[in-house]
Amino acid sequence: MKPLAESTPEQFITDFFTTFHEQVVRGDHDPAPAMARFYAPDIVMVSDGIRLDWDKLLAHIRPVRKNLAPDDEARFEVHEAIADGDRIAARLTIHAATRKKRIATEVVAFYTFTPDGRMAESHGCTRIVADTPTAPEPERRE
Repeated sequence: MKPLAESTPEQFITDFFTTFHEQVVRGDHDPAPAMARFYAPDIVMVSDGIRLDWDKLLAHIRPVRKNLAPDDEARFEVHEAIADGDRIAARLTIHAATRKKRIATEVVAFYTFTPDGRMAESHGCTRIVADTPTAPEPERRE
């Protein structure tokens, strides 16, 4: 990852999650080696009160990979982000598609990054803001 100092906070967060999604979540390779480029080995991630360390985060990624639509159209829309040294506070929306539905998740979080751009800590909360079927309903004839 590119260090935080080389971009705006909004662009850094967008690039971080977009690249992570492309290199770790998508594909059929083992996600662990690629994940090491994005997360510090002692990562602490707390989301909606659920604490994930490295092993739990890796375990979380595997079912996410299986449930994504073949073309999940993932997009990370950063609405605002503020940086202070190695920390970023951000509000963003994650857009993606599972095999059954399109989903948008609003995220408000505080992130801490290592000097080389890997995430060391994350604390945030999420909420689902959209939930629509991926395939349109058949037209009804009367």
